Amino acid sequence: MARIDHRSQRGRTGTRVALMCAAIGALLVSGCSSAASLPEQPHPAEEIREDIETIFGTLYGEDAVRAMLVQQHGELVYEQYLEATAEDTWDVRGVTRAVTSTLIGIAMDRGLISGVDATLGQLLPSYAAVLTPETAAIQLKAVLTHTANFASTSEERDIRGIAADLYAQPDWVAAILADRAVRGPGDGRFLFSDMGTHILAAVVAEATGMSPFRFADEVLFDPLDIDTAPVWEERFAPGGDPQELLREYQEAEVAWPADPQGVNLGYTHLRLRATDLLRFGQLMLDEGVWDEEQVVSATWAVQATSPVVATVGYGTISYGYQWWVDPQRGVFYAQGEGGTAVVVDPVRDAVAVIASEVTVDDVRGNHGFASATAVGLAALLLADLPANAE
Repeated sequence: MARIDHRSQRGRTGTRVALMCAAIGALLVSGCSSAASLPEQPHPAEEIREDIETIFGTLYGEDAVRAMLVQQHGELVYEQYLEATAEDTWDVRGVTRAVTSTLIGIAMDRGLISGVDATLGQLLPSYAAVLTPETAAIQLKAVLTHTANFASTSEERDIRGIAADLYAQPDWVAAILADRAVRGPGDGRFLFSDMGTHILAAVVAEATGMSPFRFADEVLFDPLDIDTAPVWEERFAPGGDPQELLREYQEAEVAWPADPQGVNLGYTHLRLRATDLLRFGQLMLDEGVWDEEQVVSATWAVQATSPVVATVGYGTISYGYQWWVDPQRGVFYAQGEGGTAVVVDPVRDAVAVIASEVTVDDVRGNHGFASATAVGLAALLLADLPANAE
């Protein structure tokens, strides 16, 4: 991967300090430590390699891991593939949410969406028939932050990735909006919802006049030199066999399944390479700049990855616009069920990616290598890097 130019200053540096270990902190005696407390090493890669050996000797499910990448100052520090190559693609699961959020930001930059205060009534006029006055008034910001009371979902769920009864619906977006109308406004607190994230994908489709995948290909993947040919975005269909569709999906390269209307699943099943995720993390680290091009505005990149709301049930972790944020420890991240994570450390000017393989016939479901464990592994590897060193 080519080195990219970095700016000397980032607005977030100083806002986020230290690092988090997540689940791994409880498993390793050493936990997370500051760069100053780490023993001197000829190269961080050696310490990273030692940590991986220790971790994999402790955790269950490490056999699902296929790629581990660490980059600092735009240079690869560590790269390892297990029963895989750099060209292999993986279902990144929940990391898809952060991509959908970025598409919202780019659409906003281009004037296709007026702002985060825009309402669903304004953003989804083709669904006016199923919007009640209350649901029509829901602001985009509430959907981005999981505070709009869409149906809750668990981060650790079956590979199908969605409630089975939604497969039978001829229009998923209409069904989600109708369900939300019945549920009512809730109390405005954080309630993690994949259904809400799919509404974000529908907003992208409505604003741009194209599928989220096609829009992403034009405004995000192409600028980042992410090869998506041939495009695979087959649709789920009422009465169809979702398991068979997902088997076809696993034979594809870059892919993103869609609902019956052609809206790609905003919350899951985007299929990318581990190096693609590294590029995406670097883009957000550099506040939306890639190869001297402002792909998404710095305003959006910073807002999306900064604390916007407090979470419920996730300890002290905050939430931005489809990104998890730990302001006390200084990282933001996207995580995917089954063990995929993109963790960004602005203080160390670094990104770590863990990509894991979860297949349709994996009897372990999502519990072989949990998303929080992947985040913890990535964060621990970042802690091996020197802080503020060129």
